[in-house]
Amino acid sequence: MVDSYRGAPELAHDEQKDNHRSVSITINLAALRNNLDIARQLSSGSRQFATIKADAYGHGAVAVAHALSPRVSSRQYSEPNAVTHEPREGIADGFAVVTLDEALELRLSGIEQPILVLQGAQTQDACAAMLRYDLWPVVHDLEQYEWFRRCPEHSQLNAWLKVDTGMGRLGVQPAEAQTILDSGHGINWMGLMTHFACADEPDNPFTDKQRACFESIKSPPNMVRSLANSAAVLAWPKTCADWARPGIMLYGCNPLDRALPSSASLIPAMTVTAPLISIKQMKSGMGIGYAQSWQCPVDMPVGYVALGYRDGLPRVLDDSACVTVAGKRCPVIGRVSMDSIAIDLRAVSAARLGDPVEFWGESAPIDAMAKSAGTINYELLTSIRGRRAYVDKV
Repeated sequence: MVDSYRGAPELAHDEQKDNHRSVSITINLAALRNNLDIARQLSSGSRQFATIKADAYGHGAVAVAHALSPRVSSRQYSEPNAVTHEPREGIADGFAVVTLDEALELRLSGIEQPILVLQGAQTQDACAAMLRYDLWPVVHDLEQYEWFRRCPEHSQLNAWLKVDTGMGRLGVQPAEAQTILDSGHGINWMGLMTHFACADEPDNPFTDKQRACFESIKSPPNMVRSLANSAAVLAWPKTCADWARPGIMLYGCNPLDRALPSSASLIPAMTVTAPLISIKQMKSGMGIGYAQSWQCPVDMPVGYVALGYRDGLPRVLDDSACVTVAGKRCPVIGRVSMDSIAIDLRAVSAARLGDPVEFWGESAPIDAMAKSAGTINYELLTSIRGRRAYVDKV
């Protein structure tokens, strides 16, 4: 086991406040590198923005960035080939975050790779900071564009223009983008980008419509392009362009509406566990938890685990929810409480107090838990709270 990044003790979700809780979040740095390498292989020729917004989807942005940087101390990397400029194994070409604060946290921790700020400046004053810290701001709004144009050193910006090709979210309209690019004055544009609405559905033709719309925009020949998120990297290889932006797949999770392709052997980077704190022998017909919504069908052992909705586990789990104890799948029974859940221990007769219960990780798929909660893996990753530890194992 390796120590978490020492320069940022504030990394984990309220870690200082939650020291008395026994929820453990273990992050495997080797899994992150494996998944980044798969993204690179599937988007051959594209450079990789490792997307580490939302505190690296709950994995710790600074620690993840350092794990994917050449300066990481726990692993040695060879320099890129001087002739071919081949990328180094397990190293991101850049990082993508949402806000200026997220970007500054990385810069001030020593990250030197390019940092793309997906929502760009949220005030005009932020434009100067983008220049000062050599950040790559995304411009997605016409008023935001004017802020940057009024910045005295706007010609030195490495700015990206975002186009809304059908997502219906951030981005200027295609005609507005073309007008901006044709103006011949203002910002020195580095890149053009868009975001897909339906790339998680490989049969949905809307992605091709968005791609065609994006490709119809005429930009200077030295302006690079970025379209592909994780789903597009996995299912739409023609969209990878100059830069890809793998996010959820970096953490070993599937963004698609179907199983991953065989070429994408992703490894879950996060494992969440909490201990058994009580085991009770319950009689047939006895109710479990609030509203007594679950009754024991027979005399049976019931375990109680120290993780509840205060720790970020959804309260609305259905009857399919399971956790793993000693390699066996055990159903969650009754309602999720603030500080605990109850589980059916009939499959694990040897269970003892203190045994770790895995909620998701390599032996407990996060997608199954997300489905039980009627949500997606993204929400579970970014909501869970506990004490983080970092390991580096293949």
